[in-house]
Amino acid sequence: MQKNWINAILAVAIIGIIFGWVRHADARSGQEALQLLNTVKPYMMNEQQIAFKYTGYYGTCDGSDLNILHTGQKLSQAFNIPQADQLSESNSHAVYSARTEIAPGAVATLTVASPAGSNGCYTVLKLDASEQADQYELMNWQEQAGDQLKKLGIEGQWNVMVQSYVNEQEQVLSGKNSANDLAHAVAQAFKGTIVESYSDSKTISLSLASDAFQTSIQSGNQTVNMQLALHQDSTTGKWRLTAGTPIITMEY
Repeated sequence: MQKNWINAILAVAIIGIIFGWVRHADARSGQEALQLLNTVKPYMMNEQQIAFKYTGYYGTCDGSDLNILHTGQKLSQAFNIPQADQLSESNSHAVYSARTEIAPGAVATLTVASPAGSNGCYTVLKLDASEQADQYELMNWQEQAGDQLKKLGIEGQWNVMVQSYVNEQEQVLSGKNSANDLAHAVAQAFKGTIVESYSDSKTISLSLASDAFQTSIQSGNQTVNMQLALHQDSTTGKWRLTAGTPIITMEY
């Protein structure tokens, strides 16, 4: 049940970003990313995992492997990512994937595919970084990538996420009520209003409306600017905290 719920959240999140329930200009995207990282950092242990992701469509692939390859190579050049010579396979579909380390502890990945029922080239530009990566290098990469995305006419929005175990001071959590208190404390730190929530024995998820962020999606009648989740590891018993704007699209 829990796994099905997490998968459902991921599916809805990905659909929301692809089809753009709400689109906002990303002029403040760098500031929002820094605000997300700096606000949640006191609640997390070291070894944070940070992800920047931009999703959209570019050109026409029309299900052609050759078009996917040529589009991927063109975009690789645009984003200074070494070109791949051939396609790989994911879930029985041809996919272009190329990656490069843009700074110590930070790897940029470009993925291009042609989804069934769509003529467009589905494009994902992602940066995965560790706690050791320099935050300002990450912001600089995001700004430069954003400028290039605009030049190419790839419409979409940034999705920024950070994940780590709850820090040692907060690790006194002994049950769901304490975890729930922590989740609400983090929500308060973001000056957010809780508009949607879910909880079970090991997971708490809160969706927030917050004036601190312009980036948003529309979920039903609610505007969501960011999402928080706490999940208890079944082996260690530790709680893992994930925060994302406008929503979380990684497994938590």
